[in-house]
Amino acid sequence: MRRTAHVIDTCHGTLIVHTLYGAECTDESCVELSEVRHALIIDCDEFGDCGCSAEFAEQLRHAS
Repeated sequence: MRRTAHVIDTCHGTLIVHTLYGAECTDESCVELSEVRHALIIDCDEFGDCGCSAEFAEQLRHAS
């Protein structure tokens, strides 16, 4: 029986998903921002001080 080792490339930073501007990671060396690489994923509005959530809400007000 042949076994193969599966190496999973993971990041130990937190992926922050922005409402308007994509994602960023708290690990400065992270270059791959896919969700499958990150165990911790949060929305930017959980910080409470991200400007894109307020900007998105403003865009929604103007759209309706």
